[in-house]
Amino acid sequence: MPQHPQILISGQVTTTAKVNLRQGAATTDAPVLRKLLAGTTINVQAIVAGLSVDGNPLWYKLDENAYVWAGGVGPLTPFAAGTAPLPTPLPTPLPAPLPAPAPPPAAPRTPIATSAEAPRIPVVIDIYHANVVNSFAEARAAGVRGIIHKATTGQTGKDKAYSDRRGVAEAAGLLWGAYHWGTNAPVAAQVDNFLMKAQPDENTLVALDYEIDAKFQMSFDQAREFLERIHEKLGRRAVLYSGHLIKEKLGDRIDPFWGAHRLWLAEYNPSAHVQKSWPSYWLWQYAEKKSTVPGIPGNTGGAIDYNHFNGSEDQLRAEWAS
Repeated sequence: MPQHPQILISGQVTTTAKVNLRQGAATTDAPVLRKLLAGTTINVQAIVAGLSVDGNPLWYKLDENAYVWAGGVGPLTPFAAGTAPLPTPLPTPLPAPLPAPAPPPAAPRTPIATSAEAPRIPVVIDIYHANVVNSFAEARAAGVRGIIHKATTGQTGKDKAYSDRRGVAEAAGLLWGAYHWGTNAPVAAQVDNFLMKAQPDENTLVALDYEIDAKFQMSFDQAREFLERIHEKLGRRAVLYSGHLIKEKLGDRIDPFWGAHRLWLAEYNPSAHVQKSWPSYWLWQYAEKKSTVPGIPGNTGGAIDYNHFNGSEDQLRAEWAS
């Protein structure tokens, strides 16, 4: 684990822009733990010298072994001696009459232990050309917030519905993502095919579908090369979609390279079982079953893939294309 010179402090800082919270090291090469929106107040415990960004090498360390670049936050507000840190400074209450009853809170999208606890309408669905789509607007109104659409297969395959559906989905207010089905074709050609078809911008989630293929199996090394090339070209890491295959390849070891990529776990079981390189799934595809999503009736059998996001809607938007 990298060690950085540090000065212990106790206080709070507030982000001045959307920033990445880095896990384990004060460098832009460290995995993104999560994104913090502008105006987020966070407790810090040390200031450290790390990778210089725009000429500024200072980073703040949080108590979860996470780091935020000092150039993305405002000035430090120290805690008074002997006081406990608070998540956010609280205003002094003013005398006032009893407040009106608050509206009921929105149902939280929190991590689930079993697929039976998942909401009836999944917040994210993945589709390809054979999934019938009648109305993205109806799907969004029902609770869907993100679409991950197949873009390409191997070196030459392209999904014929991808481009036309993208504009319609984004116009409906949905987050858009693209995935590539990996094969044993030359990896450089696969990456070129994917990026040419997917045309990802800064708001597009990109993912590698690494699963068992009886005829054209992508190797473990090819999957790694694909992810490396995407990182080189886009400056961010793709999401990894996999299930039994990645568990088989990694076995019982912890691999920081794979763990630096968000895991979209494919596991059709009542509960999720995550390989040791990840603390948790980022997205869990837990079933393919009859569609309950208005506007998206599914494939010829009426089914769609169901995915659960491990967090809130605000987190989903902040992390979607990170």
